[in-house]
Amino acid sequence: MTAVVGGGAAGIAAVKALVEAGLPVLGVERATSLGGLWRLDADTASYEGLRLNTSKPRTEFSDFPMPAEWPDYPDRAQMLEYLRSYADRFGVGEHFRFGTTLESARRTGDGWELELTGPEGPYRETVEHLVVANGHNHEPRLPEPPYPGTFTGTESHAHDYVTPTELAGRRVLVVGTGNSAMDIAAELAGHASAVLLSARRGVWVLPKRLLGRPSDQLNGALAALLPWRVRQVVSQAVLRVADRRPAGPRLPAPREGVLQDHPTLSDSVPRLIAEGRVLARQGVARLDGPRVHFADGQVDEVDHIVWCTGYRAVTPFLDAATMPDPASALLYRHVFPIGDDSISYVGLMQSTGSALPVVEAQSRLVAAVRAGTHRLPDPGTARRIASTELDAARDRWGRRRPHMRIDVDQYLRVMDRELRAAPSRALAGRRILVTGAAGTFGRAMSARFTAQGAHVVGLDIVDTARPDDSGPIIACDITSQESVDAAVAEAAALLGGIDLLVNNAGRGGPAPAELAPGEEVEAQLRLNLLGAWRVTATVMPHLVRTRGRVVFIASRMALLPLPLAAAYGVSKRALAAYADALRLEVGTHVGVTTVYPSMVRSPIHDSTRQAGLSLDAVSRPEPVEGVVDAIVRAVTARRAPRDVATTVRGRVEMMVGRHAPSLADRLVRRTVAARVAAGDFANAPLAAGMVSRHRR
Repeated sequence: MTAVVGGGAAGIAAVKALVEAGLPVLGVERATSLGGLWRLDADTASYEGLRLNTSKPRTEFSDFPMPAEWPDYPDRAQMLEYLRSYADRFGVGEHFRFGTTLESARRTGDGWELELTGPEGPYRETVEHLVVANGHNHEPRLPEPPYPGTFTGTESHAHDYVTPTELAGRRVLVVGTGNSAMDIAAELAGHASAVLLSARRGVWVLPKRLLGRPSDQLNGALAALLPWRVRQVVSQAVLRVADRRPAGPRLPAPREGVLQDHPTLSDSVPRLIAEGRVLARQGVARLDGPRVHFADGQVDEVDHIVWCTGYRAVTPFLDAATMPDPASALLYRHVFPIGDDSISYVGLMQSTGSALPVVEAQSRLVAAVRAGTHRLPDPGTARRIASTELDAARDRWGRRRPHMRIDVDQYLRVMDRELRAAPSRALAGRRILVTGAAGTFGRAMSARFTAQGAHVVGLDIVDTARPDDSGPIIACDITSQESVDAAVAEAAALLGGIDLLVNNAGRGGPAPAELAPGEEVEAQLRLNLLGAWRVTATVMPHLVRTRGRVVFIASRMALLPLPLAAAYGVSKRALAAYADALRLEVGTHVGVTTVYPSMVRSPIHDSTRQAGLSLDAVSRPEPVEGVVDAIVRAVTARRAPRDVATTVRGRVEMMVGRHAPSLADRLVRRTVAARVAAGDFANAPLAAGMVSRHRR
């Protein structure tokens, strides 16, 4: 059993990762619900006007995108909704004991003995591993040592701030230049009689948007290409060019570079300072009754001081021998103490960006180590790696909590490499429905999904027993709404919901466009287009509820149609058009992807081959495994891609088919003419008309 302490973002991510790895887990949360610091309670650092300071794509978990209709920087209530929806989606809450406080954790020979106090009183629990995910925004930190003198007004810490109305009509001094200080100063400007903002040192205050995009996305794009020192030069140059602040007073200029401090974002505070609605002051020198003396000799009378001076990282349930000071702990990858894999820390860091992708990666590492799919390096190697990272942090951030500092983009790349060697569990816990599950693609996809931890149910025209353990197949005729309704209901019951639908069922066969549509044409349209439409519409309520995804397996022939197989090309092109229309309707909640494989050797081509119309000389076959690889990449991507080619050649063909259709037509005509000249269609009655026209 693994115990996870904390029900915020870090604790939620840790429990999810452990559950998906198939490990027993116990979550402990002293509050009555999940959400951590985003809950508006007396024991959290949250306040009503709190907003994200990282944009949606840079904040969300990799397998749960935020709603497209939300603003770039969601507010507190939306973040709380997001975390709880994420927990609900992955069944995290059922593993937590709420209203339960971990009083102490002591090592035993087999792990940890936990002293807990729950709704029914104190009790003990023994676990093998302890995940510390309690956050580090609980214990307010005040200036140390205290400023000289005595202040006779009232004072509070940002931890106690909720709304600006509680300080209405008063002269308020906000001390600090972090994001909370900026938010609080901006809110108070419309309520307090005067707002002063004290900055002990210069700080970079970044706008929330740069060059038409959220500002953190610029640095994120550069991070993939450039080291941080070069990025810093580029970022500062962009900031100077984009600076549109009005003339007037400003906060002190920073001494360090923009990437050498925790980012502070505000569109309003620089403007309010320039307009004189927030008064910029230097650092506090001393207190004198109702007056505050600042470092430059200026003196102001104030009624109230809000100390926005941060928090102490504490683990009150651990003794000093286990964790003397969380803010100066040397941890391997900021997660594991050197040489000790019985305890881990998730979220004990200060990131240059959002914490959510970081705690997700840390949780995956913990789960992989606990599941035995990843081995930590020996203590000597681990210490050397951690010490090298600490030296780099000191070089960049100096003495300001270097043990906790990480560059989010660099860290995530390192963690991705670290975990890449472990068996992939990217689909762990996903509930997947696959149509055409008994076919070539269906069998291969279902086996791969299952190997990566997904739960898979298939639909096919017959209930075919699988030779492997890749999930049951439900007999279903997807051209019948009654059959689809019953099969989807059964699949949803077996899976407990549906997160991903893969529309793979398809039918091929010869069907020249010049001939009147017969049974074969109608059969292909009913199955390839209307069947997929019918199943998708039936599954859609499940996908909307889980913010899931739907994947359509089309064909390269939807973009480069071939003669003599018109029904297949038309039905697959119509399927792609249906996917595009669906995306416009449900794309705010459901990801929609169309995959375009080329020819794969499978029974679907048998009828075409028997009619003397084989595609073997037209399209280069590709391996089934490559197609499945492309599908897995699509369904595990951070955001659902729109269109996916399965090979490099396929991407070229897609580009030509879409952007140079005349060229595509010439290429196909030349290929057809060569085949006619070679006599490939000599014994194909369905091609007789085309052959005779080419010989005239």
